[in-house]
Amino acid sequence: MKQNYVILTVFILGICLSLMFTFHFFLRTLDIEAPTAAGENLPEADYHFVLIVQEAESKYLLELFEGAQDAARERGATIEYWGTKQTNIEDHIKLIEMAIAAKVDGILTQGLSNEFEAVINKALVKQIPVIMVDSDLDDNDDLPYVGTDNYHAGYELGSAVLTETEGETKIGIVTGSILANNLNKRIQGFLEAISEDDRMEVVSIESSNLSKIQGAEKTYQMLKNHPDISIFFGTSALDSLGISEGIKKMNAARQIRVYAFDDLEETVALLKAGEIHAIMKQEPYEMGYTGVHSLIALIQGNDIMKDFYTPAAIIKKEDVEK
Repeated sequence: MKQNYVILTVFILGICLSLMFTFHFFLRTLDIEAPTAAGENLPEADYHFVLIVQEAESKYLLELFEGAQDAARERGATIEYWGTKQTNIEDHIKLIEMAIAAKVDGILTQGLSNEFEAVINKALVKQIPVIMVDSDLDDNDDLPYVGTDNYHAGYELGSAVLTETEGETKIGIVTGSILANNLNKRIQGFLEAISEDDRMEVVSIESSNLSKIQGAEKTYQMLKNHPDISIFFGTSALDSLGISEGIKKMNAARQIRVYAFDDLEETVALLKAGEIHAIMKQEPYEMGYTGVHSLIALIQGNDIMKDFYTPAAIIKKEDVEK
């Protein structure tokens, strides 16, 4: 009898170890910042939320998380920060699946792709509220969104290019990802604005894969292929940094204006130095802060706005020098 008990114990331990190793190596196959187990080492709280992002080390998204954390503290909630290392739709969906399995009380996530719809519906069936932050799904008629009106922001920068240039103008666009809805909306708005004048021509649109190095390489190649480019539009902060590096590498004698996104320390420094002409300043802190308050409102059965557009405005060198 004792021998049977020992055998059973060893068998159970073997299964547990096998499952632990399987889960460990499963996470290693994902291009993600592996989250801790839901609730592990977290303080007692009324609600447990998770924020899932496309690039975990992004300073912009870390600022968004800071706003979410502050709102969570005010409301007696906790929020974890999960994300992929670079934009990866499949791995992002897996993180949403993991949040559902962990039975969190609410999910904030960027709406990068309409491929998210199935897994988001799964969360809603489980009565887990989901709010899009920073990036909305295409044709989203139901889910709340908190963030910049990305189409309008792109349109505003395109309008600025129209009013600040004369004559035939060749434009290059560097975008962080062709997969991300928010970046695509910015391009759509920009193209719509400049289409009002025939003298504007976009000669190339390239993806940097949210890499400063790739952004620089794509910019350099664009200038080699189209030496008459006088305007660059970068849809994210990393793109703008890469564009600036690419222009330096080309050592162009003429002025090339860069229209960028996000007032991070690096982009503001380039703005002051005259290497970036204009920046679309967003409010990621407010996105995270409002997103958490909105999740709690939904849980408590209160109505919230379908689209809560956070402020965005163009800033230039004179604005930051003040």
